[in-house]
Amino acid sequence: MASALQSLYKRHTRPSDLVPVELFNGIVKTLNSALSDDFTAEYPDLCEMIRENNEVFAAFKVHDQCKRMAKLLLDEEGNLKSFEQWSKEAEPISNHHNKVWLRTEYDTAIKRAEQARQWKQFESERDVLPNLRWVPSTAATPGADHMIFWDTVRPVDDPFWSQHKPGDRWGCQCSLEATDDPETDIPAGSEMDEPAPGLDNNPAKDGKLFSDSHPYFPSSCSTCPFNSGKIPAVPTNKARDCANCASFRRCIDAIGGNFADTEEVYQRLLNDPNYTEVAFDPETGALKAIHKGHNKDSHGWAYEEQALNAGFSRGDCLILESEMGGQNRQRFVEGTWNGLNFEVAGCETATANNIRNGLKHCASKRITDIAVLVFPDQPFKIDTFNEGFRKYSGLQKMGDDQYRKFKRIICVCDNKVIYEMDL
Repeated sequence: MASALQSLYKRHTRPSDLVPVELFNGIVKTLNSALSDDFTAEYPDLCEMIRENNEVFAAFKVHDQCKRMAKLLLDEEGNLKSFEQWSKEAEPISNHHNKVWLRTEYDTAIKRAEQARQWKQFESERDVLPNLRWVPSTAATPGADHMIFWDTVRPVDDPFWSQHKPGDRWGCQCSLEATDDPETDIPAGSEMDEPAPGLDNNPAKDGKLFSDSHPYFPSSCSTCPFNSGKIPAVPTNKARDCANCASFRRCIDAIGGNFADTEEVYQRLLNDPNYTEVAFDPETGALKAIHKGHNKDSHGWAYEEQALNAGFSRGDCLILESEMGGQNRQRFVEGTWNGLNFEVAGCETATANNIRNGLKHCASKRITDIAVLVFPDQPFKIDTFNEGFRKYSGLQKMGDDQYRKFKRIICVCDNKVIYEMDL
């Protein structure tokens, strides 16, 4: 957890920053462990769907807690607190989410995964055992919320089971059993008997151990922290579907959902004689490598090295590629930063004109996605940067072919990312 706090302390400007990769992967691993080997072997497709939805739940869970912790980063005067002070203040939030609540969520995930497996069996055996019985709770002191449903017998496909079922309340110890006993009447429940938010679904049918009604999830697409698109003015009547949302999946990739893929790339580069200084951090998923054809003797190498160190230290994947051959305006970007082509420029004087010129240099490589500005001598000032960016943006209005719209601008100083802007 300490490395997750350090990651959050360094990076907290984008939604994906509020989901440290090590914390995200740890929670996904915990929830996935609720699936037994037998369940996975019997129903591989369903279990794969559950794992994908566990990623969705984990992302919203981690974002929820980190958003709360990020609110404590600044003091009353708006200054960034020391890491020691902030981590001490944030610890109660972290402990509550990752110990108390995660324990409950893990226990619930085990029960609901087993219930999903049982439901598949109920469906396959309903020709012989067409009904289900609500088996009373085994808890020493059962709650009163489900007592009204005890011993209720209804068909497997009865709508009743979509509205009420064992496991739809936190800590529920009730269960179901298949039977050929005759049906009973449906009890008249009350609001006290309604499913808890997040437990109002059937995991065997939608592959979700926790449904989208859980408080971690946004109430709508317009309030989703991962939604980078525009919400249409005219309702589309399309149901919210976080697991299949393109904006959410892009954030999952940025968070580190493809952590295993990065490790695979590391192994490939490690065995490729064309790459040197290949390094991988198993805690953050950070990766860096330098192609032998990359010119380390150039004037700009000092800036490139700072960019490489800055990205790696915060958990990114940077590969400096070959600079041998090709046409200058089509190739020769430094390499890739999290899969996007990036170019580096030094801003020695850190003036607005210097910043504009640095962006122009990055734009001269027409495939540049990320412009990286390194400030080696002068302190970075946001007002000066904004002025330089406005000057650079003015080239677009003039129809200047020196302008290119980047996907991102990253500013580096002292081997650290100090500012970035998504475009």
